[in-house]
Amino acid sequence: MRNLLKKLKRQPAPLPEQLPYPVEIRRRDYKSEGIRRHGGLEVFDAPNAVSINRARIANLAAMGLPLSGKRVLDVGCGVGEVSRLVSELVGPAGSVVGIDVDGDALRFAGDRCAARGITNVVFRKGDARSAECDGLFDAAVGRFVLMYMRDPTAALRLIAERVRPGGILAFHEWVVGISPASADQPVLASFQKLISTTFERSGARLEIGAELFSRMRDAGLEPQPRPLAEIAVCMGQGDVAYRRWALFARSMLPKIVEYGLAAEEDVVDIVERRLRDELLDARGMVPLSWLMIGQWARKPPLD
Repeated sequence: MRNLLKKLKRQPAPLPEQLPYPVEIRRRDYKSEGIRRHGGLEVFDAPNAVSINRARIANLAAMGLPLSGKRVLDVGCGVGEVSRLVSELVGPAGSVVGIDVDGDALRFAGDRCAARGITNVVFRKGDARSAECDGLFDAAVGRFVLMYMRDPTAALRLIAERVRPGGILAFHEWVVGISPASADQPVLASFQKLISTTFERSGARLEIGAELFSRMRDAGLEPQPRPLAEIAVCMGQGDVAYRRWALFARSMLPKIVEYGLAAEEDVVDIVERRLRDELLDARGMVPLSWLMIGQWARKPPLD
């Protein structure tokens, strides 16, 4: 573990000129539970992940966002988890358009909606910053998407152009510098550092959640001064925590190796032996995420 931490201190590789949306990182021979395959795409679909996502999106209602009957744009929708949950908030009189650059993810999203009889959601391939839309939306939402954009403030301005005056923009992003991993969880704390460093090397903005208020204000919006802050945790369910962090390992392993942060066998040893032993024996609180900020703003009405 000490050798891994030394490697984390190396200078990051140069970033590309343009940063794309997140790309699904796949590895099929690494064991993990709750993975559903759809063509070449692998999706984590375990019940605890769905319940966590549902709780996060339900918080949109807790923030007082009036979405019933509205037309909503889901920015960087991926496999459509947010789109489907928002479809419940808008109800049968409302509609959701999910947009993403990943065609495989969109096909999976469409198939899942069809299987569940969801008819008020459609998916389109494209970049929400530039794609043509049929009319203005009442709201635009996104989860873990601004962190992958080179200029989040400019992105917010462009997305706001697709929202009507007086409409809402709401985004949910990480603040990775804050985690409740305790002194009793040293392996998890080190593993979180490895994962966050991998994200940093890819160019992701890991503290973007803390910047949402100022960036929305700089984009000409009127942000809510009291955002929602949360850290997903579980109590006495170390198996749930282990499955969730093992998913991160499964997803990030190719990039960890590519960036020279750790050898594959080291990561496998950490996850399948050290992390497993530490978390399965956990009796108290175990974090399932870093700090997450849900920030929303209104687009100023026309004078």
